[in-house]
Amino acid sequence: MKIGVIQPLEVKSAILLVEKALKEGAELVLLPEKWTKNIDDVPLVEFQKLAKRYTAYILPGAFEDGVSVITPIIDDSGNLKGIAKKIHLFNEEKLRLIPGNEAVLFTYRGIRFGILICYDIDFPEVARELFSKGVEIILVPSKVRGNGLDIWNEFLRIRVLENRIGIVNANVYSPPDFPGRSVAIVPEQRQDGIVIPKVVGVLGSEEGYMIVDIDPLKYMYLRGDRLKEYVKFTVKEL
Repeated sequence: MKIGVIQPLEVKSAILLVEKALKEGAELVLLPEKWTKNIDDVPLVEFQKLAKRYTAYILPGAFEDGVSVITPIIDDSGNLKGIAKKIHLFNEEKLRLIPGNEAVLFTYRGIRFGILICYDIDFPEVARELFSKGVEIILVPSKVRGNGLDIWNEFLRIRVLENRIGIVNANVYSPPDFPGRSVAIVPEQRQDGIVIPKVVGVLGSEEGYMIVDIDPLKYMYLRGDRLKEYVKFTVKEL
């Protein structure tokens, strides 16, 4: 699956970059969290037209809609398939918004995708629940500051290792505080048998896009082995 990751500075360039990625063969396109100031600035109609024209899915980022933080999911017919809501609100978001109460997954061209919005990735149980439902790639729109990127990338790598799934992250580029550096990571087994989180694509601190080609069949056996090891349990207090 060819996945386009976009780091736009403003609406006009976002539309241009999305179409460039689609012209180069992207089958699904992901944008960051809160790359525009409010949801009214998001060019949803234009993205719907592009999704239909190129028969691709577009996740135009994550935005506050006045109630929650949501990610719209535009399908390959240009229709709004549904929305995902941020389950774990961050800092001041808790003062004015309502958290979501369900994780969202969908199947596209035979691949099971899940969506986690930024701070959701910090909580392993959400990714694990998606993994247990067969998700192969988690899409993560985010808005992470430069001084938090090192630990953020650790969270991404750990979720890949814990669940033997791919993660594609689109992070905001808005200098000087938000440096972009979006990343895609998959599990890979070395010759010595150790499974590592392999970076298959990374953007710099600049406006732009990348296309990563992720084939979950390459790590299907790793997911299968981990799924067999997954045991539900209770906690007993003594």
